[in-house]
Amino acid sequence: MMNLKASRLMVAVALVAAVMLAAGAVSVASNMGFKMNKAITAFAPPPAATTSVGDNWTAVPYNNPYANAGSFCTQLGLTSTGALGQPRGLITFITPATGSPTTATCGTTTANGTLLPTDGRGVRIRQPNIAGAPASVIIVGSHNPSLAITVPASGSGSIGDYWLGVPYHTTAVNMNDLCLSAGLTSTGAIGAPRALITRINAPTGAAVSAQCGTATATGTPLVLGEAVRIREPFGPKTFIPAHF
Repeated sequence: MMNLKASRLMVAVALVAAVMLAAGAVSVASNMGFKMNKAITAFAPPPAATTSVGDNWTAVPYNNPYANAGSFCTQLGLTSTGALGQPRGLITFITPATGSPTTATCGTTTANGTLLPTDGRGVRIRQPNIAGAPASVIIVGSHNPSLAITVPASGSGSIGDYWLGVPYHTTAVNMNDLCLSAGLTSTGAIGAPRALITRINAPTGAAVSAQCGTATATGTPLVLGEAVRIREPFGPKTFIPAHF
């Protein structure tokens, strides 16, 4: 697994900065554009499908050309056709207030009518493990530097789960960097609740979690192009993601 700092050096990610002239000087805009070649792990067929192998939690640039889930599937080259009953790509995102998932099957009317989140949430991509399945996808878009993220208080089950699409030019290198820059709960007596950050390792299906303000959080790198789950016990917390 490559950490975020190293990932920025990869030629798979092209950062195209918008350049402005201001007061006779040149400055770089913060609403930077992105193009990323993101690896995709195929989703295993039943019975292995009960695991999280192939759960690709993905950060989508806050400004993007994807009008809906169907457009997202098509432009990424996810499986969107096939005989009735044959597996297709699935796009899922979570509503934090209720913990409820919204899922759309690629190539369907439902997908074309399902708008992607516009509040900084990432999405889960499940690409079935079938012939012709893409091993990687191209994701494009640009950043919205004024978008404020609001993470609600965590509750039972999935209530409060905020799957944050971490900006591609974030200044956060590890989970604790994200905790601190977002103002998440990172201190308290031993045993007291703190915010929790989780990522899913798509090739293994393993959940990697760390409490804010701990050595584990500092030692757990973010991965470029991924969305991570935030659970904040004392929400709501509102912040604008830090970035270069």
